[in-house]
Amino acid sequence: MALIEVDVSRCAGDGLCAAVCPSGCLEADAEGRPVAADPAVCNACGHCVAVCPRDALSHSRVDPAAVRPTMRSWPEPAVVDGLLRGRRSIRAYADRPVSREVLAGLADVARHAPTASNAQEVGWIVADSAARIRELAGLTAAWFTETGQRPKYCSMWEQGKDYFLRGAPALAVAYTPSDAPFGAADCGIALTFMELAAVSRGLGACWAGLLTVAAAKSVPLRQALGLAEGQTVHGGLMLGYPRVRYASVPPRNPARLAWI
Repeated sequence: MALIEVDVSRCAGDGLCAAVCPSGCLEADAEGRPVAADPAVCNACGHCVAVCPRDALSHSRVDPAAVRPTMRSWPEPAVVDGLLRGRRSIRAYADRPVSREVLAGLADVARHAPTASNAQEVGWIVADSAARIRELAGLTAAWFTETGQRPKYCSMWEQGKDYFLRGAPALAVAYTPSDAPFGAADCGIALTFMELAAVSRGLGACWAGLLTVAAAKSVPLRQALGLAEGQTVHGGLMLGYPRVRYASVPPRNPARLAWI
């Protein structure tokens, strides 16, 4: 099957699809219609399908049933800026579970995060039970105790206080194949998408940095997470409904700008 097919009765010959092709796969012919000049470099990003206002192009690697309409207008800057500035790292959670439906919805949003060369290699491990998260926190604490790091947090764990995963009712861990060249960046972007989607749903989130560190070396923790050899954790989010609501936005240091 051809990589692309063009409905000439719909195509305006405006060359938009070729113009936005990031890999140089498509070129416009003399009539401005797209041709697959180098199909081997196509990364199936879907830009060509998404940009066409006439739905004139179909792509053999872009499922038409999965294509969604985009928003006709974006939220006002004040709304987006308010979300970004107002989110807090939540470490105290209400005694309320997060449903799998909500967690699956967050993963659905996060899978639309950009990845290098559209590799889409980010995988998710999600825990939604207090017992399993307590187990993961204990394995994280054990690794830090063995390595002599974070002695205060380790001592608090022994006292029954969880400063590793904060007693969060849900946890989402992002990983990629270890040889993914931009795995850390891809996971970081996807986790940020998930965090902001969580905030918009009334959830709170906090980055699980201590678990991320331990998951690089702790065999028992990796086994509990179900990680296979050749998979690397690049980050995680503690998730839950906040116990308290913040009333204001504290200051931050001025942006470090260097104009060149």
